[in-house]
Amino acid sequence: MDEIKTYQHKVGEKLRLSEDSIPDAEFVTVNLERAEFNSVNLSTVTFAKANMECAVFKEVDLNSCAFQDAYLDNSTILSSSFAKAVIENVNMEAAKFTGLNMSRAMFKGVNFKETKFTEVSLDDSQLFYSDMQNASFEKIVLTGSKFTECSLRDVEITECETDGLKIDGIDIGAVLKAIKEKKIDIDKLING
Repeated sequence: MDEIKTYQHKVGEKLRLSEDSIPDAEFVTVNLERAEFNSVNLSTVTFAKANMECAVFKEVDLNSCAFQDAYLDNSTILSSSFAKAVIENVNMEAAKFTGLNMSRAMFKGVNFKETKFTEVSLDDSQLFYSDMQNASFEKIVLTGSKFTECSLRDVEITECETDGLKIDGIDIGAVLKAIKEKKIDIDKLING
């Protein structure tokens, strides 16, 4: 029989998990504020109603995990993988994502306001009903991504791979390519 590990967190102590593997675990209604996860396998883990504000994830396997009604405000996620993750009704405001694989992930009702995405792969990801106001995307891959009913107000996208990116049915990658190749006069388009 597999051994069941139970962890009792002491109030006021900072949680640090390093070089461990806890796939299939469930973190339900737990306070993981300022927790540090370093080189941990958290694949297929469920975080439900978990407070992970200001948490740090570094080199963490979050493939096929689920975040539901969780808080990751001001968290930092570095060199980790969220591939095929399902993230629903999660607050990730002002989070920092660097060097992540978020391909084929599904995001529903996520607050990404003021979040910074740098060197992130979001290829073939689905984003529904998410607020990305003032978010920034730098050097990310958006190939085949789909944004549905998302707020993209004041979003900045720079040096990104956008082949196959469509907004309201418009192939943005093709439009940007045409502008760069001078097939579309952007000044004439904007100013009439």
